[in-house]
Amino acid sequence: MRRIGFSLLVLILSSSALAASRVEEWNQDLDALETRLAAVHPKFKPCGLTPEVKAGFAHLRHDLEHLSDGEISVEVQRLLAEIGDGHTLLWPFGMKRGVLHRVPVMLWQFDDGLFVVQASDAKALRRRVNGIGGLPADEVLRRLRPYVSHDNDMQLQWAAPFYATITEFLVAIGAAKNATLTFDDGQSMTFTSAGIDPSKLELKLPVPNGNAPFRYEKRPDGTLYIQLNAIADGPDKSLATFGKELHSALAGVNRAVLDLRFNSGGDARKANDVLKTLIAFDAAGGKLAVLTSRMTFSAAQTLATRLDEWTNALFIGEATGSRPNHYGNERNFTLPNSGLRGTIASGINQPITANDDRETIRPDVEVKQTSEQYFRGVDAVLEAAVKALN
Repeated sequence: MRRIGFSLLVLILSSSALAASRVEEWNQDLDALETRLAAVHPKFKPCGLTPEVKAGFAHLRHDLEHLSDGEISVEVQRLLAEIGDGHTLLWPFGMKRGVLHRVPVMLWQFDDGLFVVQASDAKALRRRVNGIGGLPADEVLRRLRPYVSHDNDMQLQWAAPFYATITEFLVAIGAAKNATLTFDDGQSMTFTSAGIDPSKLELKLPVPNGNAPFRYEKRPDGTLYIQLNAIADGPDKSLATFGKELHSALAGVNRAVLDLRFNSGGDARKANDVLKTLIAFDAAGGKLAVLTSRMTFSAAQTLATRLDEWTNALFIGEATGSRPNHYGNERNFTLPNSGLRGTIASGINQPITANDDRETIRPDVEVKQTSEQYFRGVDAVLEAAVKALN
């Protein structure tokens, strides 16, 4: 009996030591994150973290012992979301501790509701989702707001459906852990969640005509269609070279469409030659339409803002996913013990003037994005642009 009692005592002490070690490691990670935030983010570099941010970290430290690693990871993301910009966030994968799990579906908020656009089970595809984990879908998205880093409501509309597929975030907002989707016909499907594989992670709708960073084509009606999917160089051509090629492509053309709907950014400086070419086209009397969406973000937002200011371009589609003036130039971080990774905004992107306090660029011609059009492959935005230019 003494031996059993001694073994039990050793087990208890070992468990207590492991728990204490785990809490200490999380405290070290939070120290590292606080230090990094204060040193990198332009909100805090002049005077340090605000009392509100410090209080948020202190509250999380107080609860570490009672939270699982996954729950702590969710709370870290909530703290980053409270900073108030779309570039300061946690990546929900690649962790040594606090691995998060995701339902194998992709949800998208159309004008007519929340729909499944990708799924491991084909029976779920193209179905409208009315409930997630026992809660109404609209309520799930509303409750997720404090956990999602975003510049404006359009980025929130883009990102929240993704977080609605991550099990730990669903549990945090009071939804059931069983990852059950309820459809508008009353039927439901329960999925098995798994660790997030970044190679299979989709955050944007599939890009029409492939994933090339940039391309152009002359349409039968004479309009030059320019698709710019990233502010980045291509595998065999720089964006600067592409911008110079556009100058020749636009010769003899009086209508052009620049599609930024699938462009979530890159290095804004790389778009300078594209910008100069389009300004010259506009100044010579060419008619230009710019297509935007909730996925028009970061460096793509900078390009859109400059075109809005320096040309007579007609904006068509959805409002953009960034503010014209926004925190950006993100810097990566990796926490030492948990391996949590993410980014922190390091500067303020001010494309034109400090007086631009708009939350987004709203289109001159708003085109609703409906599920019926999407699943039929109808590009109502491009159709509206061609019609407006003609």
